[in-house]
Amino acid sequence: MMTPPPVMTPGFTATSTLVATAGKPFEAAVSSNGTVFVSLTADGSPGSATGVQVFSQSNGTLQSSCVNPLPAELLGSNTAFANLSFFPNGTDLGGGIGFPGAIFYNAAGLVGCNAPGFVVGQGSTSANNAGTIAVAATPDGKFAFVANESGLAPGAGTNGNIGVVAIQRDSGGNFTSGTTLIGQIATGGNAIAGMMLSPDGTRLYVTSEIAAGGTVAAGGGNPVLSKSGCEQGGVSSINGLLTVVDVSKAEAAPNAGAILATVDAGCSPVRLSETADATTLWVTVRGDDRVLAFDTAKLESHPNNALLGFAATGGTAPVGVRLFHNDQLLAVANSNRFLTGTANATILNVASPSAAGVVATISTGNFPREITVGPDGTTLYLTNFDSDTLQVIRITFH
Repeated sequence: MMTPPPVMTPGFTATSTLVATAGKPFEAAVSSNGTVFVSLTADGSPGSATGVQVFSQSNGTLQSSCVNPLPAELLGSNTAFANLSFFPNGTDLGGGIGFPGAIFYNAAGLVGCNAPGFVVGQGSTSANNAGTIAVAATPDGKFAFVANESGLAPGAGTNGNIGVVAIQRDSGGNFTSGTTLIGQIATGGNAIAGMMLSPDGTRLYVTSEIAAGGTVAAGGGNPVLSKSGCEQGGVSSINGLLTVVDVSKAEAAPNAGAILATVDAGCSPVRLSETADATTLWVTVRGDDRVLAFDTAKLESHPNNALLGFAATGGTAPVGVRLFHNDQLLAVANSNRFLTGTANATILNVASPSAAGVVATISTGNFPREITVGPDGTTLYLTNFDSDTLQVIRITFH
């Protein structure tokens, strides 16, 4: 058997700049013109806020324009601003704010510094905090999927679900009262941790940190995927799940009938990133300090054989993950959220998933959480949640 040629790593250097944020930053969303929107949760210090901070570009650096705080009636002990992302139209954003549910914005309103946002509840009650963490809108903008970390879907026995929101707009294109939750999908796992739409919008990929007893999943014979004794924050559990959802079915009937595949995915799978050609899906597995690569076609046709490869991330408790440089490189935020090891950011060469490995390590602040790739494809925006900083990492290839 011939040995495959080594995978070449492009030469590059990484330089960082830290920008202070007005609270604990969760995720940065970057517009096509370089305006940066950062979701924040107040940390109790003077001037901190829960909302969206806006940064503009000025002579190659970021300058804070303003903070759009959440309205006072939304604030409470179970309100925290989590993931924030753009709609495919590039003009609207959606995010998760915990107990109140999902929130929708027009980017122009945020830039104007007076955007209260349009909130769609996710069935939360004071006894059942949905823990809404993220929003992903379909390419046509008619629906949005909402990741609820801990909410109970009707009739489900697991904590966590995916809400489906039908979107209505007024004549000016603004979100209006017809925008409403039409149903929720339970995945057979607890603690929904991440989701992403495929590039063509036909599939939704969802991670659940802990599989529920009795859930039938593929991958059970693979020790990389199926595990017991997963330790996270002093709590022991079994492995989590990766779920594949048919988007058109979920829009028509938001229930378990829209699920195409369920696969074991290691200890606490969290965030995801998919190649532009929709062939390979990368998942950060927080409890295993590694990333997994799945063949997206085999997830549906041969799920027991869908794992393409895996690699250590060079840090502890990886969360945020993004592909860049024509999907040859993978940026990872190693959060060390339970303070048991090393917090940093790393870049992996993933041109060959079965031979992926770390090629660069970047120092960060405390609790690096999410990574976003800017429109130039070479600037990374990393949120240091416990350091109240946005880290701008510029990659220069040579």
